[in-house]
Amino acid sequence: MFRYYGNTSEIGSNVLGIPSTKRSEIAYNQIKEWLLSGSARPQEVFSSYKISETLNLSRTPVTAALKQLEHEGFIEIIPQVGCMIRYPDPAEVQETFLIRAVLEGLAAEIAAKECTEEDIQKLKKIYADSIAAAEKNDLIEYAKCNRLFHLEITGLSRMERLISLDKQFWENVSYQAASVEFLLERHDVSIKQHEKILNAIEKKNGVLARTLVEAHLRECTDDFCKTL
Repeated sequence: MFRYYGNTSEIGSNVLGIPSTKRSEIAYNQIKEWLLSGSARPQEVFSSYKISETLNLSRTPVTAALKQLEHEGFIEIIPQVGCMIRYPDPAEVQETFLIRAVLEGLAAEIAAKECTEEDIQKLKKIYADSIAAAEKNDLIEYAKCNRLFHLEITGLSRMERLISLDKQFWENVSYQAASVEFLLERHDVSIKQHEKILNAIEKKNGVLARTLVEAHLRECTDDFCKTL
């Protein structure tokens, strides 16, 4: 079932004066955000009717948004049934993780050299939020914090192409949908590994930070693929 947890009060209001292309863009961004949150599971069917109702938008922009998401490989539209997130392919997941290990490892090494005290405090806040989410057994919030932790480190590299590439890999909807429960089940291991990565970056030890990130993601690759 489609449950959007963002603020929908302004999405559908005053849309009469908004061009149809803009409405489709609004629908696209909101649906994609929902898919990336992990709120839906692979092969779970959801309907355009429910999405339209929840977002307070007509079916026309929602349908256009769903077609775009299907074209980009995020979902599959099944006539007379609804929309569905495809199940992740183990080989694709492994390839994605290994590429991320290289990208994020490099980012961590650079981040350790370039980060400020303000950057460290922001990273610590995300880390603390992930612990709080795990303690509350909040699947969606923990997955969000995990994603933010990794993307924040990549962002600290200040390398726009690297940031863009890594973000593309994180926008793998099938992985996000399938990994929510796995991430929480593995949280005790990941949180300890994240703490070591954070400490290495704070101590300006770029080589260690890179090694820890690469090892963390390679280990996650093996563990996650076993669940598929």
